[in-house]
Amino acid sequence: MSHIHIDIQNLSFGYRKNQEVLKHIFLRAGEHESIGIIGANGAGKSTLLKLLVGLELGFSGSIRVEDIPVEAKTLPLIRERIGYVFQDSDSQLFTSTAFDDIAFGPRNYGLPETEVIKRVEASLTAVGALRLRDKHIHEMSGGEKKLVSIATALAMSPDILLMDEPTASLDPRGRRRLIELCKSFHHLKLFTSHDLDFILDTCTRVVLLYEGAVVADGKASDILYDKQLLEKYGLELPLSAGK
Repeated sequence: MSHIHIDIQNLSFGYRKNQEVLKHIFLRAGEHESIGIIGANGAGKSTLLKLLVGLELGFSGSIRVEDIPVEAKTLPLIRERIGYVFQDSDSQLFTSTAFDDIAFGPRNYGLPETEVIKRVEASLTAVGALRLRDKHIHEMSGGEKKLVSIATALAMSPDILLMDEPTASLDPRGRRRLIELCKSFHHLKLFTSHDLDFILDTCTRVVLLYEGAVVADGKASDILYDKQLLEKYGLELPLSAGK
């Protein structure tokens, strides 16, 4: 069995006492899987990703990333293995330029500057945004910030890629480039998105959340073409399903 996997057992979490956002989640994800996490607003999708990378703790149950338990003392190890892209790029980007933001992670792990530069340029090239290398963050459009955010995750050469609403703010060309990039990432990847056509294009498995619980987990095409199931839980068929 590959060392690249995530194992979630009986996970429950709430931001406030007696108000659970996630309820008794069981989920195992292995290397080479591409998993779309879908659900209506408030289903708990973003919260689940935050828990996987340790941005929120205080949950019950267990989360293990490559057999490492997610807890305060293990977070540096967890974040060395996971590339995480925030839904809101302004929550992720905090330095002055694209180069400095993307370089932050590799530098923080002590890589030589030649390797840092190589990773920055390779990750920007992968998202089709090398032109943004020295551009100031405050001068960027929402779509440009999203591309830089994705590049920051790729620069760490992660085993696992987590992306929360990755197509938000992207124009059609950027969205297509992202789809190609996601298909080329051959380790484990989990995406949340309301863009069900993106999920259909990039994922082989779908987990459907409703009010913090898993209500369906299976082959992407089986779930995303099930009109009755999707409508029951506040979603609609992907646009391409009607073609």
